[in-house]
Amino acid sequence: MAYIGPLEDRIAIRELHETYADAGFRGDMEQWLGCFIDDCTWVTPYGEMHGKEELKATWDQIFANLGALGFFTVMGSIEVDGDNATDRAYIREVFLAKDGAIQKLVGSYVDQLVRMNGTWKFARREYSVLISEGEGTTPSELATGENK
Repeated sequence: MAYIGPLEDRIAIRELHETYADAGFRGDMEQWLGCFIDDCTWVTPYGEMHGKEELKATWDQIFANLGALGFFTVMGSIEVDGDNATDRAYIREVFLAKDGAIQKLVGSYVDQLVRMNGTWKFARREYSVLISEGEGTTPSELATGENK
């Protein structure tokens, strides 16, 4: 992958990633859900979700135990082909659980995107953890409420 396609589309896709990160920082579920199409798929090592209702349920589980989240994105590639695109992004996440436990992750997303009504959205996100550090609560523990 590389950076292929119109610059305006690549900028809009970067802004989608930044909107996603901003929603995580601020705990704004509606903004986060707005980054996805209705029949989206989100694949993580902790489970696979389909559609915004499953994403919402997962968000509610994670944020029930989360005190704060830091989420930073660096783009690795963007390829635009008409109203479809693929990209790769690297992320740095820092989770602070309500009990004070901290978990730090470095991960990557491989995404399929679609342009709907002139706006880019995630159709499919596949997340992989590359590095996990710290002795804190893991994201799966946050999602299930099984944190220490």
